Amino acid sequence: MFPAGVPDIRTRFVTLSGGLRLRVAESGAADAAPVLLLHGWGASIYMWRDWFVPLAALGYRAIAVDLPGHGLSDKPDDGAIYHLAPLMQVVRELLDVERLERVDVVAQSMAGTIALELALAGERRIARLALVNPACFGVVPLLRLTPLLRSPLVGRLMPYLLTRGSVARAHRLVYGDPSRITRQNIDQYWAPSQFPAYSRALWRLAIGFEWARQPADLMARRLGALPQSVHVVLGGRDRLVRDARPYVDALVRYGAPLELRLVAAGGHAVNEEYPHEVLELVMAAR
Repeated sequence: MFPAGVPDIRTRFVTLSGGLRLRVAESGAADAAPVLLLHGWGASIYMWRDWFVPLAALGYRAIAVDLPGHGLSDKPDDGAIYHLAPLMQVVRELLDVERLERVDVVAQSMAGTIALELALAGERRIARLALVNPACFGVVPLLRLTPLLRSPLVGRLMPYLLTRGSVARAHRLVYGDPSRITRQNIDQYWAPSQFPAYSRALWRLAIGFEWARQPADLMARRLGALPQSVHVVLGGRDRLVRDARPYVDALVRYGAPLELRLVAAGGHAVNEEYPHEVLELVMAAR
């Protein structure tokens, strides 16, 4: 699994309260300004594979983490951790363990919700925040199936449903141009499914995480309390989180401090599909 065999990317495990272990990958000088990279549902540090070296070359310390249930981090069977508030606490504790006093955060999809709620809750260690197709700004059509997914039978069947073929089909949905996906991409996303607890964790997140977006006027008022603008990068061909652009436009009309950038050809994982373009947009906003 990535980054095996890749030079200049260091991996290690950190332990949080309760014994929860997370895999962390980093590149760049240990004393450089940190940039924390947070992936979305079903992804891992692999999503940021093309960000490590460029960030280090720019003089930053790139830090990515497998969130609970993902990659090689622990995958607790206790479903309580797969809700918004506990995942916010996981990121807080990660900042504690890593001794990050001020950190820029780039967060995609589900993690966009986590990072934004942390900032809205007053987490002052977040210096700058960039959200990539944040789930909390859009509508997730697949969640219409949530009532069916809640059946415990689905949870028991998940390890059998998460085949390489199903992972490949799902991954094609996250790119604006599925032809850009390689066999290696599919294998890297399929790899964690060899742990039965992985599929159960994804199931618990799908039914337990707070996916619904708030009314635009309410969210705009909350955003107005932030001390800095939030940078938002949207993929123009996002098929998993729909209608984010009109929602962001509404937030701006209500006075929310947002800076919007659009990658027209990009899909939901635009930061992975067009890493250099999105990295340039994010870092230019500093």
